[in-house]
Amino acid sequence: MVDVSSLRGGFSPRLDGISASHTRLLGELTDVVPPIVVQRSSLRVVDGMHRLRAARARGDRRVPVVYFDGSDADAFVAAVQLNIAHGLPLSTRDRLTAAERILASHSQWSDRRIASVCGVAAKTVAALRRRSTDNSHQLNVRIGRDGRRHPVSAEAGRRLAEQIVRREPGVSLREIARRAGISVGTAFDVRRKALGEASAPAIEVTAAETAPEPPAPAPTSTDRLPATAADLKAVIRPRLERLVQDPSLRYTDHGKALLRLLTATLTFIAQSADAAGTVPAHCHEPLRAVAQACAGGWHQFSEMLAE
Repeated sequence: MVDVSSLRGGFSPRLDGISASHTRLLGELTDVVPPIVVQRSSLRVVDGMHRLRAARARGDRRVPVVYFDGSDADAFVAAVQLNIAHGLPLSTRDRLTAAERILASHSQWSDRRIASVCGVAAKTVAALRRRSTDNSHQLNVRIGRDGRRHPVSAEAGRRLAEQIVRREPGVSLREIARRAGISVGTAFDVRRKALGEASAPAIEVTAAETAPEPPAPAPTSTDRLPATAADLKAVIRPRLERLVQDPSLRYTDHGKALLRLLTATLTFIAQSADAAGTVPAHCHEPLRAVAQACAGGWHQFSEMLAE
C-alpha cells in the first residue's frame, strides 16, 4: 500500500491523456480493481493512471501497488503490453506511436515481437523501420518473440554454414549454428544437403546436438543448481514466487505461459525419482533421449538470458 501523493505518471502510451468518463466509471466501481503497477526506482505509474485518478477522486489516501523493476525503456514496453491486455483500449494512433518509440529503444527486436507488444501488424512495424533514418534500426540479426536471435535473411548464414561443413565435415551442429549465426535446425538442413546425408529422426538429432555442454565450475551458494528436493524448495521456489509476482510476466500471455511451464517443470523435477521408477524398461532409451533434448532446450534458454 502506497500513499497516492507519492505516485506520478510518465509511462502511459495514451497520447490524449486521462479519460474523464473512464475515471468516473472506475470511481463508481465497488469491486476490487487490480493493483497499480509502479516503477520501484521512481514511483512513476507504469499501468493504472485511471485507477490512481479515481482513487484520488474518492479521497483514498493509499492504494495497492505492484512494483516493476527495470529501465524506463522496459517500463514503457510493459505499459503498452498491459494497456493492450486490459482496460480502456488504445487508439490506433497510440499504438503506432508506441511502436515507433519501442523501435527506437529496442531496435534489436524483430518486427513481429514489437507488433505483438503494440497490437499492430508486423508489416506495419516493418514499414516504420524502412522509413527510419536511424541505421541502428536496420540490423541483420534480430531477437524474436521466442527470445532467440534470428537473421533477417538466412541466406548468408546458410552459405557460411555450408563452407564450414565442407571444410570441417566432423564439426557439431551446435558449433556450425554458433559460428554461422543460424539455428541448429538450419545447420542440420545445410549439413544434410551439403554431405548428402539421409534424413535422421528428429529426436535423435535434437538429443545428440542440443544436449547440455559439460557443467561449468561449481557456482556460488546463491546460484547453485538444486541437487535435491530440499534444495529445490529452498533455492528455486522463492525465485519462482518472485517471478510469479512480476507484472511483466503475470499480466501478459507469453509471461503466463512461461510461468505455467516453469511451475510444471519444477513440480515434475520434485517427483522425477518416483516417475522414473514407473517407466517400463522398453521406454527407457527413447524417454532418456527426450529428457536430454528438453534439458538441452532449457540450457539454451538460460544461455540466451545470459547474453
